[in-house]
Amino acid sequence: MHISPIGRNSFKVRAGLAALYLVLSLGAVTTLYPFLLMLSTATKSQSDFNDYAPARLIPAYWREDSALYVKYLEDRYANNIDELNAAHHADYKKVAEVPLPTGDTDKVGEWDAFVASLPESLLRAGFGEHENAPAPLLMRFRDWLRQKYNNDIDAVNKTWREENVRFETITAPIEKPALRAWMPQSERPKVKDWQEFRRSLPKNYLIPTFGDALWRKYLKEDVYQGKLEGLNAAWKTDIADWSALTLSPKAPAGASYTDWEAFMRTKFPLRMLQIEVSAAPAWQAFLTKRKRPQVPLPAAPPADGISLTDWMEFIKTDAPISAFKAVTPETLWREKLGDPAAQPPQALADLAFVKGHGSELRRDFAGRNFVHVYRQLMTGGQSGRTLFNTVVFCVLSILGALIVNPLCAYALSRYPLPYTYKVLMFLLATMAFPAEVAMIPNFLMLKSLGLLNTFGALILPGLASGYSIFLLKGFFDSLPKELYEAGILDGATELMMFARITLPLSLPIFSVIALNAFTGAYGAFLFALVVCQDPKMWTIMVALYNLQSNAPQYVIFAALTLAALPILIVFLAAQKVILRGIVLPSFK
Repeated sequence: MHISPIGRNSFKVRAGLAALYLVLSLGAVTTLYPFLLMLSTATKSQSDFNDYAPARLIPAYWREDSALYVKYLEDRYANNIDELNAAHHADYKKVAEVPLPTGDTDKVGEWDAFVASLPESLLRAGFGEHENAPAPLLMRFRDWLRQKYNNDIDAVNKTWREENVRFETITAPIEKPALRAWMPQSERPKVKDWQEFRRSLPKNYLIPTFGDALWRKYLKEDVYQGKLEGLNAAWKTDIADWSALTLSPKAPAGASYTDWEAFMRTKFPLRMLQIEVSAAPAWQAFLTKRKRPQVPLPAAPPADGISLTDWMEFIKTDAPISAFKAVTPETLWREKLGDPAAQPPQALADLAFVKGHGSELRRDFAGRNFVHVYRQLMTGGQSGRTLFNTVVFCVLSILGALIVNPLCAYALSRYPLPYTYKVLMFLLATMAFPAEVAMIPNFLMLKSLGLLNTFGALILPGLASGYSIFLLKGFFDSLPKELYEAGILDGATELMMFARITLPLSLPIFSVIALNAFTGAYGAFLFALVVCQDPKMWTIMVALYNLQSNAPQYVIFAALTLAALPILIVFLAAQKVILRGIVLPSFK
């Protein structure tokens, strides 16, 4: 629509233009908002991904320390409310509802130094996996292994005697520090690598295994079935909350003695239970009774086997309770301070870390899902060829579309036949049927030709397009006939005229054909899954579908965002050429 400069001065025209631009702007907003919402969700995690409020397009953790603190706790304690409550000596119901702690911060630095000095047996690795979310601990472990083994997965498998396909399929050894008899199997090569890796972790990655929480859980669940009044009646106390219970390092003198003894003999982790040398005579008598060789009283629990079984039985039945001592981070901390009621300031220490590393944490949270998707999807899947397969598929599809379709359309345009329109009707008829109709026949044909799980299976069925041929023929028909007549007079062959006349004048429509071929190949999913079921031949869309089967929503949004970027970049870079290809034919 063309409006003269004089006509633009009219109020009605200006009002109409303003209304038109307003409608277009609203349309742009309605298109852009879902993308921004998807992008925003892609930077979130389990604690905040359901926050879809319009004001939250920028996630809250970018603005609020309280939201950043919650995300850090979710990350560090793997969204495990029991582990968080144990560390913070609290009784929170949900990680997302944890408030900012208050209190004296004087001991935070001393506590951090104390944790760094604890033996490995009292520490566990944090930032682990939960709900299939990206795990910083696992990412670090895989990167560490890549560096140690020079990015050679075969060397890892040979050392560990495993069959990992790629580094992205490697899992970390399971740590269960709360279990009574759990011991790290340090003789295994994988566990040796894990322990070496653990020593290289930043200080905030190691979390103390707190004993008070194990004591409270035992009393609450195993002894008094959640009835605090039953505990108070048995102990003759007036405790108002379970979180007020703390584990005594030695056998208490009051009514809680019986529960403490039963806990130590049957439930308390052996790694944190010290048997003093006063129990040596009882140990020798126990070995004699069981007809075992006489060995000194172990300074630490045996790793496994019969020795560990004997040790557990000795503690359960024959060891004098006076020789028992609970060695936990809390008991050591209280001994250090000389205050039997002191609580570790872990909550304040977590808050101090968040405030001291706010910018770093925000950048990590914003980009982590995208990094995870890139590793798992773009270079991952199950074979490491996903990105390569997609690039090859798209390139070959574009080349095929720009060779087969133009040659066919050029022949129909330059050499009109009596049945040309019947051919065109046949080509248009192919557009009347969905691609799924031909999927099974194509599959059977490719199977008979032995082309399944090859690039030929992906490319050949879509090499010729009825719509593209019809579109190209119409464009070629609109080109000036005089140019071809001049070429014939100059002695040019059809191939020369196609290369020197048709191609230069048809670049806009060729860009449309190439774009259609790219979007078709890049977005192909169902057919690509049917004809290439081998993970080594998966494209990005097939790998994305596989990722969606077990990934959380925010990771899926990150994957969708990354998957949409190539098409968005192509459209933005080639929009002028695309518009020329669409508009020019209408003016011919």
